[in-house]
Amino acid sequence: MRIAALPALVLAGLLSLAAPAGAQQRPAPGAVVDAVAQYMGLTNDAVSLALKDNAAALGRLTDAVSALQIAQQFLDARDAEIATTVLNQATDSAAEALLPPPLMTAIKAMRLYKTILVVVVHNKIVIPKLDRRLYETYRSLRENPTTSADRVLAFDTATQITYSGYYPVWVKMVDDYYAETLKSEPNNPRARSRAETRISDLWRERLEATFQQEKAKPQKQAVLAAIWASVKDITDQLKAPAGGINAGLFPDPGADLPAGWWWARSAGAEYKAPEAYAPSHTPMWMQTVELSTVQGYVFKPSKGGGGSWCQPERNGKCYLPFQRIFITISDWTVNGGEKSCVLSLQGMLKDFPALYKRLSDRAISSVGQNPEQNGIKFCLQNFSVSLNDIALNGASPDPAVTRHLANVIVRRINAQIKGQTRVGTE
Repeated sequence: MRIAALPALVLAGLLSLAAPAGAQQRPAPGAVVDAVAQYMGLTNDAVSLALKDNAAALGRLTDAVSALQIAQQFLDARDAEIATTVLNQATDSAAEALLPPPLMTAIKAMRLYKTILVVVVHNKIVIPKLDRRLYETYRSLRENPTTSADRVLAFDTATQITYSGYYPVWVKMVDDYYAETLKSEPNNPRARSRAETRISDLWRERLEATFQQEKAKPQKQAVLAAIWASVKDITDQLKAPAGGINAGLFPDPGADLPAGWWWARSAGAEYKAPEAYAPSHTPMWMQTVELSTVQGYVFKPSKGGGGSWCQPERNGKCYLPFQRIFITISDWTVNGGEKSCVLSLQGMLKDFPALYKRLSDRAISSVGQNPEQNGIKFCLQNFSVSLNDIALNGASPDPAVTRHLANVIVRRINAQIKGQTRVGTE
């Protein structure tokens, strides 16, 4: 019987594998936030704010997202040949520590194959298309309980079957490799033996890499779930309780200020990050932010701590005109929820008409003196939200910035409850 040769097709892009592999590119913080937000069903703003001052959590999440990228690229590759082009030979040990065993086994097999493949391709040896009959024989032997533990035996047995067409292709590849790499050693039996070993290794690792990738592919969802489970302690902390208050509902003063405003944060500027107010019977979180539009001030720290914002010129003014905004978000579930919150706003309008003005059925504004100030209160879902803006050191209170920050909170509450309710501050 004549033995048919395997089709000799050069695989597209294979020669590019001869180039040295660079380090696995780790995702930028923005990409990590995007991935976590999508996975958890939260807004990017909420996740970004929650991670803003938590470098350790961001680092672990970066490892997890890196691991997810490696897993998805590898498992989405159509076959082992394509996987070698998307799988970087350089390792990311922190990320790969999160990969479950079935996937890591497949990746190690692929890397071993790629190591040999790069050498062969670099020497301009044509790599024929993988013969499915040969592979299917190999796979059946690897899945057979009596031969599964010995991949060398499975390879030797599969390639000895004449209809596979393996042998004539192997001989041609050995001849080409020997001729290309050992031109200075013609008719050297040892050199010929080394060439035979190299080509045999290539085919054995190619079959094994294909086998391990096919085994891992059906487990894709379980693999991705296992990676996310490795950072469950962090994602659990990022989850907002159903209907509950959390830091992600508040504005981020480093990113959410309107154009022209800057955050006067320093050792001497008052800033209180969002945190629960324990003495309140009603669940309540508070935040304080200082901001200004005035330019030309720099912060000068004091020896004993703190300091002042001053103009740099000699005898310059050291009292920065700024606005201090107090933000309170309360959960009115224990007080009767949204309906009760709206009734309280109506009561304020009735009892203090000179102080409060109606913006909508669920929002009111306010003004005050000594010092000058303005404010907004609104109800959304079970949340009661209050913003009060006090102008200091000669600044003029700007209701526009209060309204801007109120709208940031409206968007974030709507995102958390998956709603689209308008409040009247928009």
